[in-house]
Amino acid sequence: MSVLAGIVGAEAQNDTVKLDEMLIVATRASRKMPVAQTTVGKSAIADANVGNDIPFIIEMTPSTVVSSESGLGTGNTSFRIRGSDPTRINVTVDGVPLNDAESQAVFWVNMPDFASSLGSIQIQRGAGTSTNGGAAFGATVNMQTATAMPVPYAEIGTTVGSYNTFRNSISVGTGTLGSGFNFSARYSRVVSDGYIERSGAKHNSLHLSGQWNGDRTFVRLNLIHGEQNTGLSWNGVPGYAIDSLKYKYFEAGVSGYKPAGQNRRYNPMGEYRDENGNIKYYGNNIDSYRQTHYHLQAVQRFAQKLTGQATVHLTKGDGYYEEYRLNRKFSEHGLPNIDMGGTVLKKSDMIRRKAMDNYFYGLTFSLNYSNRRLQWISGGGISRHDGDHFGNVLWTRFNNGSVSGNEWYRNVGTKDDYNIYSKITGKVSDRLSLYADLQYRHISYRIKGIDSDLADIDQSHVFDFFNPKAGLFFDFDRYNSAYASISVANREPTRADFKDANKYGAAETPKAERLYDAELGYSFNSGSAAAGVNIYYMYYRDQLVSSGRLSSTGYPVMDNVPDSYRAGVELSGGVALCRSLRLEANLTLSQNKIRNFVAYTDQYDNSADWNTIEQRVEKLGTTSISFSPDITGNAMLRYTPVRDLTFTLTGKYVGKQYYDNTSSPDRCLDAYFTGNFGVSYSFEIYGLKFGLQGYVNNLFDCEYLSSAWVYRAVFADRSPDYIENGFFPQAGRTAMFKLTLKL
Repeated sequence: MSVLAGIVGAEAQNDTVKLDEMLIVATRASRKMPVAQTTVGKSAIADANVGNDIPFIIEMTPSTVVSSESGLGTGNTSFRIRGSDPTRINVTVDGVPLNDAESQAVFWVNMPDFASSLGSIQIQRGAGTSTNGGAAFGATVNMQTATAMPVPYAEIGTTVGSYNTFRNSISVGTGTLGSGFNFSARYSRVVSDGYIERSGAKHNSLHLSGQWNGDRTFVRLNLIHGEQNTGLSWNGVPGYAIDSLKYKYFEAGVSGYKPAGQNRRYNPMGEYRDENGNIKYYGNNIDSYRQTHYHLQAVQRFAQKLTGQATVHLTKGDGYYEEYRLNRKFSEHGLPNIDMGGTVLKKSDMIRRKAMDNYFYGLTFSLNYSNRRLQWISGGGISRHDGDHFGNVLWTRFNNGSVSGNEWYRNVGTKDDYNIYSKITGKVSDRLSLYADLQYRHISYRIKGIDSDLADIDQSHVFDFFNPKAGLFFDFDRYNSAYASISVANREPTRADFKDANKYGAAETPKAERLYDAELGYSFNSGSAAAGVNIYYMYYRDQLVSSGRLSSTGYPVMDNVPDSYRAGVELSGGVALCRSLRLEANLTLSQNKIRNFVAYTDQYDNSADWNTIEQRVEKLGTTSISFSPDITGNAMLRYTPVRDLTFTLTGKYVGKQYYDNTSSPDRCLDAYFTGNFGVSYSFEIYGLKFGLQGYVNNLFDCEYLSSAWVYRAVFADRSPDYIENGFFPQAGRTAMFKLTLKL
């Protein structure tokens, strides 16, 4: 099955659910739930799993846009669905929350080669079904780890590709032993130079699983471990290095713009000059993190129609990023100024390290009752996140005896999250099913300590949310069906939203956001042909967006905009053109708008003195939400001339995107189209099963930018704007080759 196969509707689920599948029933949508959904199965994951992280494995699903900091699909990667960023997409693994409790994002770099452990991925667009963890404000992604193989196996895989990309993995399993136990293990190592200079990755991952399956009981212990070391490249490539005419960059105190020096791979992070004025790069400009997940899962079938499940989970993470910073103030790091022979030095180049040490632990549970006409699921979850944040100065160019390793800040965040839910799907008739879903969620969040700018950020916040959903599903006949739903979702601000808005006691606390989501869908499926359409309207109250506004103490803050929306239509289809040739495609047309948007821009008197004056305020009316293209589309042609040999040609189109909320044509990423070509062949020799895969990515060598950021300041004397920016170019034509051997 291809990655696109799910566009015509979720895979049908058997009436009899295996015990291990019960771990995710509470968070997944069944076929007859009124939810826009796509399920990517194990074979589709394996087909796409050639050297890239999970965002690139699901990039062909509807309304999905992906990006890679390294430009190659390894290291720091992310995706948006319907324009919603990673902090607004709920992600679970076997029903356990994966989103970081404080940032609300998922950092896929911390889970290298996790796709090799997965059995399926379900994507629910919109508010989705009630689940554990963070709010679903654009989509829900439910991942299920692979079901244990009943027979012993061993598999070795090697991937080689462009920019010195290598991935080696080994997987083994005992099969089901006579006592009902089953054990499996996987180890992977991934290395790559990355497309962007010094964005390389060195990753290790381990997945250990042991389970016992009885007649009515299932118990499993999973350990998922990842270690990542990634070169810092999150500032992107400055605009002048991409196109000096289109993306101008003005330096403070320098007349004119930086000279042209185009290099799409240029990475300025860690750049400095030595005593002789030579340009150097700090060798340990790196993001290093270790994360281990422990899941103890149990399912009990109490009766033929009644099953319960519970999972105790613990995630331990610790790591840091280390960077070389130019000309930083001693006072900003709790260090004294230095007297050098009567000259007082207030600044110095520094090497500093910002670190984290955190625990996330809790319990999820559910009770499922199901018969021919009714499915009822009730459950909930309780979790706590303990996160320490601290920083050390490791070195200064002019230290004059300063102690190496000086800790200049430390703060602690504690977040408690409780939820309960109950949802029911019932057949009113053989054709009509009704769905209702109620969830209550309570969040208590406390921050205590000093931030990296030495500001006291002590604060606490409590939220209580009620998230109702309702809908209906109608089968016209065996081929045609339709659904409609209405949902409400609420979301709390992130740690960054809180701490930046409240520094030095400023009363700028952001409010929670609310989403009203209406969905209407139709699908046709005859086996050889399928088509679907989903119409959505997502209306937001108090959505948090960047407006450029500063708090009363001068910090950038996220603003609650009262009125914004996302509206669109998602079209999908697939047809078997002949026995060996299949065409599949999806297309999203949307409008993503903020009504009555007000933009704020830092303003100074002139470019020579840089004296601050009041921010410039612009009332822009209705503008487009950043990183929300009006059109996205995917297509795939799959040709299988003989058994075990498949050729695949895919194409992806992403319309233009604004990278701030002003809708300014000066801050817009061009639309792009990319194509990929793949071939896979499997064969057997003396009982050994071989698999060969080859992929050419960005087949047409398109030069495109997947993401960007910008900072702009203006001058009262009408001097040219001061602009800093960073762009994320993606690699041109690249190739990956994979060989697997199964015993």
